Amino acid sequence: IANVVNSTRPLFDRPVSSITTKEINEAFLKNTEQNSSRTYMHKKTILATFFNFVVDVLELLPKNPIKKAIPKRKVTKTHRDFWTIDQIDRIIANAPDPKTRLLWSLMAFAGLRVSEAVAMRPEKIYDGKIHVVGKGDKPATIPVCPRLKREIDRYDGEWNFKFSKYKLRKSAQKAIPEGFPGKAHAHRFRHSFGSNILRANKGINLMVVRDLMRHENITMTIDTYGHILDTDSEKAISEVYK
Repeated sequence: IANVVNSTRPLFDRPVSSITTKEINEAFLKNTEQNSSRTYMHKKTILATFFNFVVDVLELLPKNPIKKAIPKRKVTKTHRDFWTIDQIDRIIANAPDPKTRLLWSLMAFAGLRVSEAVAMRPEKIYDGKIHVVGKGDKPATIPVCPRLKREIDRYDGEWNFKFSKYKLRKSAQKAIPEGFPGKAHAHRFRHSFGSNILRANKGINLMVVRDLMRHENITMTIDTYGHILDTDSEKAISEVYK
């Protein structure tokens, strides 16, 4: 919240109650002109939350000025690059050490977020499932696939992880010398996990992917993986109607 509020900092050099909706609109649009529609709407929500605090808690304003000051922007689907299963295997094999290899495997083969993977411990894996507390402190269970089980079984070190962007970038470049679109970042493991499940085209439906990715609703799943479905539509039809 502080980062978004600071983007309109010049407005707060005087009493908040004197700020006009026009001034808020101009300052916000200037700050977000280079942002995607998704980031724009996210920042709008954050700023609205801040003003709700001002209105409800501090009682400095008669009403929240954000509701009318900042227009909505339609969020469009964005193409998100992912690694194939073969590429992920090559990256995992090029991990600089066993601990990093297991950390990446938790993200690549269970779809864990980087914060969830870093916090993972052996006692949280039992009955063939990973027991994790995700966004919003929501508990969830994720099946341990055979590929991940092999990585867990081979590791005999301490479970105190630390993620390094530099190590991932260098290892990915070395593992995939032919290059790959997009950037090598932690979330790409998670996105690749969901993408490759869908691309397997073995009758797996979006509801299953939604549950595995722990999305709030099916719309989020479609927005995230819609490009996968679009890209593979011809292959899917050919497989079904041979």
